[in-house]
Amino acid sequence: MKVVVVGYGPGGVAAAYTAKMLAPNAEVRILTEETVESHRRPGSALALEFPDTKDLFISDWSSRSLAKKEIEVSKGVSVVGGDLKSGKLEVKEHDGSVTSLQFDRLILATGGKPVLPDIPGMKLSRIYTIKTLADTRRIGRVLKSIDSVVIVGAGFSGLETAERLHQLGKKVHIVVRSRLMRRLLEEPMSEELRRRMPNNIQLHIGSAPRAVTGTKSVTGIMVDGEEIKADAVIFMTGVAPNVDLARKLGLTIGSLGGVAVNSKLETSAPGVYAVGDCVEMPDSLTSKPVLMPVGSAAARAGRQAGAYAVGRDKEYPDLSLRFQYDRLFGTDVVCVGHSSVAASDLGVEARIQYLDDRSEYMKVALITKPDGRLVGGQVLAARMGAVVGYQIMERVQSGTTLEDKPLLKFRHERSKDVLERTFGPIR
Repeated sequence: MKVVVVGYGPGGVAAAYTAKMLAPNAEVRILTEETVESHRRPGSALALEFPDTKDLFISDWSSRSLAKKEIEVSKGVSVVGGDLKSGKLEVKEHDGSVTSLQFDRLILATGGKPVLPDIPGMKLSRIYTIKTLADTRRIGRVLKSIDSVVIVGAGFSGLETAERLHQLGKKVHIVVRSRLMRRLLEEPMSEELRRRMPNNIQLHIGSAPRAVTGTKSVTGIMVDGEEIKADAVIFMTGVAPNVDLARKLGLTIGSLGGVAVNSKLETSAPGVYAVGDCVEMPDSLTSKPVLMPVGSAAARAGRQAGAYAVGRDKEYPDLSLRFQYDRLFGTDVVCVGHSSVAASDLGVEARIQYLDDRSEYMKVALITKPDGRLVGGQVLAARMGAVVGYQIMERVQSGTTLEDKPLLKFRHERSKDVLERTFGPIR
């Protein structure tokens, strides 16, 4: 069996790994347009300061490591077409020639494309977006000539980039239409994160950019009729599914613009699967189609697609469950499952419960359905945020209520209980 995976991100690598593990005799090959080794997405802002760093590369996912497992990685190539009925792909090689590649099973993990606003000035130089390590390196190599930057967007990647540029001594402005991480954090959590940011990062909340100013190169950006002066603008305004190849192959595209897949992540063509940012997949609560441009979700889906592609019925639960973690502005930021905004968009009634632990500078939001079932949560903490996040994830996965299985008491409360059992009441 010949299994071809198009894409070298978390979904693609997980699919290749799983297919080879469950079918050792299969020929597994990864095709990617990227020329660097697969790397960690969170933390990629490190390349702003060190454009040539190798600290972000994932050793187990390197082409050398994968070759030891008999998984071939072809870098710097692109799939320009194919015929699914005959099981052939047209692959553009390094020298520009096009070769034919046979497959028995195909897994698309083509990722997403940055979404950019249609405003005047978008063709000026020093306008950037960050999707790959190459994008970050491109900015890092000209950073010495940049003193001030406007970042449009306030998701995980935008805030991580803002923090790194601030640490490098750049003047940083953030422009966001509503609030920080609106779809991921409840409003009080979003406000709490804002309070933890350095005061000299300038926030412009409630507005969208109307134009980028300049003649040949960027000089600023227009917001609310005023110009914010800047040497560069970085748009971190989300991604749309990259379905260019899927369209060429004649696959069905869903209502949200992603490749349509069934519960087995199989596309409209038998034997062809799709995972990651390019896909719209069934939501875990409602089975409605959702876009889930999250690395951890892509990896879970990749494992599942890899298993199904080689004929295994092994099932991995909660393929669309979100678990995102990053450390921003000295704070662990963890988002699990659905926020109230995401739930509401799917027609799910949600209730919110907040917990505070002042000793750990921690704030927790818990999202439940009216029956008490936990469907998501968020954590902001000076430390140990991931520990609480994993507790939330375990309860979301098990479909339990907080009444049946409450979160563990905060660390200082558990310590107090131990001391009181040993020495008596503490006044």
